[in-house]
Amino acid sequence: MFDLILQQLTNGLALGMSYALIALGLTMVFGVLHIINFAHGEFYMLGAAGAVLLTLKGGLPYGPAVALAVLGVAILAWVVDRLTVRPVLDNKDGATTVLLTTFAVSLLLEHGVLGTLGPSPVRVEGLDGTLSIGPVALTYQRVLVIGAGLALLVGLELVLRRTVLGKRIRAVAQSPFASRVVGIPIDSVRTITFVGAAALAGLAGCLLAPIVLFTPVMGQHVIISAFVIVVVGGMGNVAGAVICGILLGVLEALASIVMPQEVGSAVIYALLLVMLLVRPQGLFARAR
Repeated sequence: MFDLILQQLTNGLALGMSYALIALGLTMVFGVLHIINFAHGEFYMLGAAGAVLLTLKGGLPYGPAVALAVLGVAILAWVVDRLTVRPVLDNKDGATTVLLTTFAVSLLLEHGVLGTLGPSPVRVEGLDGTLSIGPVALTYQRVLVIGAGLALLVGLELVLRRTVLGKRIRAVAQSPFASRVVGIPIDSVRTITFVGAAALAGLAGCLLAPIVLFTPVMGQHVIISAFVIVVVGGMGNVAGAVICGILLGVLEALASIVMPQEVGSAVIYALLLVMLLVRPQGLFARAR
């Protein structure tokens, strides 16, 4: 039993790292643009779809396929930003309008992929081999997820804290009006944040595609989990999103030992309801 728990802990760490990448992008968009992007889960799904098409249909190796898939997601996110976010963001009811427009984009992307690739699940071939450490066996693909996730999280933290772009992003998140007054191009900063968040989600989809089966509706489950993470961690709180993302992945993996996945998800969503009632600002944010 102890070996099983240890194995699920490591599996949950890989899953939680992917959750952290997805939720990090979602919380950055909320923190900088002050909007909820309902299409974020579809960017994750499109990353996996790109890996499927480029490896199985295009015959590319996994590494180049991941790079091209993430690039494609970033380009699509730029188009979505220009057509559905930027034109309405600064209107009186901009946040509500963007919520509706991104929800429409989500439906268009999901049904577009469903009509193109069909509903059948597809598995992508990633890294082969298994790493054994005592009683724990990790596929190299899961090791890649954990390693790449850690590298990206550390790199993003350095960008936010040590670079001019990072300082601009934090300034716009704090006050768009003051940022505009001192000459910061807030439209460009918002676009970079939106596109970067989508690229993170697309990369998570590419990394998880060899572990979980690709389906056109895979973004629906992950966006719900991402919202749970963002709410529990605190809306707009980067550290909270990372910590809660990893914790959620570990909790889901451990819960699967004693209960079906559907029941475990229901328990987690019940915890979200309790959190909203007891501490609506989240664990890592202060009440305003």
